[in-house]
Amino acid sequence: MRRTVIIGGALAATAVVLAAVGLFWFFGGDEPEAASVDAALQKAATPAATSAAAAAATATATAAPSSDLAGTYQVVKGDSTFAGYRIKEELRSIGSNTAVGRSPDVAGSLTFDGKAITSVEITVQTRSIKSDDARRDNFMQRSGLQTQQFPTAKFVLTQPIAVASLPAEGQKAKFDATGDFTLHGVTKRVTIPLEGARQGGMVVVAGSLEIVLADYSIAKPTAPSVLSIEDKGQMEFQLQFRK
Repeated sequence: MRRTVIIGGALAATAVVLAAVGLFWFFGGDEPEAASVDAALQKAATPAATSAAAAAATATATAAPSSDLAGTYQVVKGDSTFAGYRIKEELRSIGSNTAVGRSPDVAGSLTFDGKAITSVEITVQTRSIKSDDARRDNFMQRSGLQTQQFPTAKFVLTQPIAVASLPAEGQKAKFDATGDFTLHGVTKRVTIPLEGARQGGMVVVAGSLEIVLADYSIAKPTAPSVLSIEDKGQMEFQLQFRK
């Protein structure tokens, strides 16, 4: 009888360990790297283009005339274009974890008149946001972001971004974009710090913005496996544009 109890206890303990491992497999692991211009350029460039960009970044290259680059650029879909969220959570039996969800379904445009970026409008299909767990994504349709009810997020530039001088091909530049950001049906005026670069006729932009959930009327999701979620997270994006 005692042996049976011991064996039963061992099996129960093993089941708990396996359950924890299973939860970690679904929820844990290394989160994707943050959005960045460097990552986008690395994905988008061929070996030859990468070498050319590196040479341009180290040489005293002369930027192309502003007039040659003026025009409207459209978002190009692909591996290097996405927008989404990054937020910390505490999981039962696992501990702290960073949840990352991204949507590749981004559309929009950017207009440059030779002296300033005069217009930017970006729309993200939030229903397309995917993380490392389909259960989290399905839950987000009804709770949290409520993507069924609010299927898009949008940013519209409200003041021009002056470009004093254009950086050489492959070199990064920093600037701020001020505009109206709509998330979860709430629109707020925000200023987003950005990095940008141009390479091979492509313009790459990346950045992130801290989002306080309560500011956008987002209730923190609750689930049996989730002990807590932070009150704020990051909205991040990595975009490619082409004329």
